[in-house]
Amino acid sequence: MNAMDRRKFLFAALCGAGAALALAPGPAEALPLDAGAAGRLADRSRDDVKPAQVVVVPRHRPRRRRWVCWWSRGRRVCGWRWV
Repeated sequence: MNAMDRRKFLFAALCGAGAALALAPGPAEALPLDAGAAGRLADRSRDDVKPAQVVVVPRHRPRRRRWVCWWSRGRRVCGWRWV
């Protein structure tokens, strides 16, 4: 077995399972799906559809301006900020 180099290892660690399949030796093939199973999946997907629900949450407090000091590029800057 060949040793895995750093690039392949980092790619596998960052990209997850998709990268593990990409590193597999040899091509992968899809399994065939029979017509009966495809029909059952289509019927089931129509039953699972629900209407979307929107929830609007009001802000807890109104925004206001405050005199605040903060650090910017190594210097202290003071001024009005929206809080």
